[in-house]
Parts: sequence; C-alpha cells; structure tokens
Amino acid sequence: MPKTSTTTRRTIAPGLATLARRFETWRAARQRGQRIPADLWQAATELARVHGLSPTAAALKLSYDYLQRRMLAGEAPRRGGCTPPTFVEVPPPVAWTPGVCEVGTVELVQTSGARLTLRFPDAGPRDLLPLVQLFLRHRA
Repeated sequence: MPKTSTTTRRTIAPGLATLARRFETWRAARQRGQRIPADLWQAATELARVHGLSPTAAALKLSYDYLQRRMLAGEAPRRGGCTPPTFVEVPPPVAWTPGVCEVGTVELVQTSGARLTLRFPDAGPRDLLPLVQLFLRHRA
C-alpha cells in the first residue's frame, strides 16, 4: 500500500515568494546576532496585512508573535488622531421612479470596521459594481 502524506503543499503568493527569497539572501549573508533590517520588517508587515499573519510568518520563516507585534506597532494610533467616519449620500440612478419597486439593501463591512450600506431601488450589479470596487480598493 502506498504511503500517503498528511501534509499539503501550499502555494505561496508571488509577493510572499519574492520577499521569502530576500529573507533567504539576507539570512545567508548576515552575521550571527544581526537584527532583521527595518525594510524587510516593513515589507513583511505590509504583506501580513494582505495575506494574513500565519501564512506570511510561515512563508518568511518568522515568529508569528514578533510579526504580529511589528504589525500592531506600525498601525496608526486609534485614539485622538483618527479622522471621523464620513457619510456620503449617492443619488439614485436616473431611471428610478418612486413607488415602482422596493428598495434593495447591500451592506459591506471591511475587517477594519469600515462599512458601506447601499440602498438602491431597482439597482442591478452594473449599478453597484463601481461603488463596491471603489470601497474594496480603499483600505481604511
């Protein structure tokens, strides 16, 4: 009977693979006890925000805890200096006639807490897609 492996190989995102090679190069040339350069930490924290802490730490062979601390230390302070959320009202599509149909609601919430609520009568995907893409592109 053939042996089966319980581990699976994960594909690494191109950005993570590139940074992993930079870490390998640095590790091969470093002197013992030398700290990881700030630019490598910065790149690692940026990728951790995109790909998640665990996959990034595993791909870059970093301590999950150290990466998490670096990531949290680089965040903007939550007290005082934050800009308050803004409200933007978007007018309904031109073809809308009151009383013809019910108002549909779409609500999107990012992990940062940013929230987008769309209430459009008779809106289709073509009407909502540009707004949703704009919201998802902006990282609050």
